[in-house]
Amino acid sequence: FYIYGEVQRPGAFRLSREMTVMQALATGGGTTARGTTKGLQIHRRDEIGRISVVEPRLSDHLQPNDVIFVRESLF
Repeated sequence: FYIYGEVQRPGAFRLSREMTVMQALATGGGTTARGTTKGLQIHRRDEIGRISVVEPRLSDHLQPNDVIFVRESLF
């Protein structure tokens, strides 16, 4: 998976079995002081190549090649 935006260590990481969104955030070092877990987005490609945007819960499991975007908090 890949994580970018307001995280301490953006980049590509190995997806562990049954990894949740919360575990992925921890792998990326957590959010920055400006980051928020509200409004997270996962960009997910389906089997024919279309990309959909999902707003996950922290307990949702990741899929191979998911891209997580962490937004900046406005407050």
